[in-house]
Amino acid sequence: MIELSRNITFGQYINNGSSLARMDPRAKLLCAILLIATISLVSKFLAFAVLLLFCILLQRASHISIAYALRGFKPFLGFLAFIYVIQVIFYASPDQHQTIYWQWWILNISKEGILNSTLVMIRALFLYYLVSMLMFTTSMVDFTDGLEALLSPLQRLRIPVNAFVMVLVIALKFVPIFVQEVERLVKAQAARGVRFDQGNVIQRILKLAPLFIPLFVSGFKRAQTLSVAMEARCYGNHAGWRRSKRRQMHFKRFDTLTLLTTIVICAAMLAASFFTPI
Repeated sequence: MIELSRNITFGQYINNGSSLARMDPRAKLLCAILLIATISLVSKFLAFAVLLLFCILLQRASHISIAYALRGFKPFLGFLAFIYVIQVIFYASPDQHQTIYWQWWILNISKEGILNSTLVMIRALFLYYLVSMLMFTTSMVDFTDGLEALLSPLQRLRIPVNAFVMVLVIALKFVPIFVQEVERLVKAQAARGVRFDQGNVIQRILKLAPLFIPLFVSGFKRAQTLSVAMEARCYGNHAGWRRSKRRQMHFKRFDTLTLLTTIVICAAMLAASFFTPI
């Protein structure tokens, strides 16, 4: 029997009263954007070591169990390992001077391929961790309000910011809903004698295939119910319409301090990436 909700924690909000949970959502989104942009630019192990120290401080400030935070990596480790092997053996370096450990036809294992593939995997893990921490410490309402506030200047260009943000938030909200729905269907099939923990990979995939039809039917029903509920509340029904806010957002001292610390960390990562050999 598969306990998906225990392993896939992405999109779950934990209101534990921590300092990160009380932060202004605009500050959290700005910090996340800066970190994600910096991670996409750096390519040295020392830069990721600096980020690791920052993530340790972030983990302690969130008051979230490290086991719970890392639990979400478990379902993707096998896929990442497969991608890592493919990248290593098919790596083609622009540099002609490579340290080749093994080669056969178009396949090869080189020092440069191992280092480059390792950096790609580390970057993917850090990106997933930071996005997960953002979702752990930010409710959907705060996430929507913060993102609308940051993107509000685009409304002058007649870009439908409210609709864009709402679609994004609904998509993120549907992740844990679909996880729970898959778990419910798997348990229903297991009660009828289907063993999802037996057989090879292909046999397990074939056992999961019949679940996709009821999963999509349930998803369409939920989407229809949601659209009817939004239309019943006159959501976006006339020109100049704007959503009301539950509370006003204010930058506090801790928000400013966290944002400045993030800027310093990003600058240190860039310096470590461009001015150090490793």
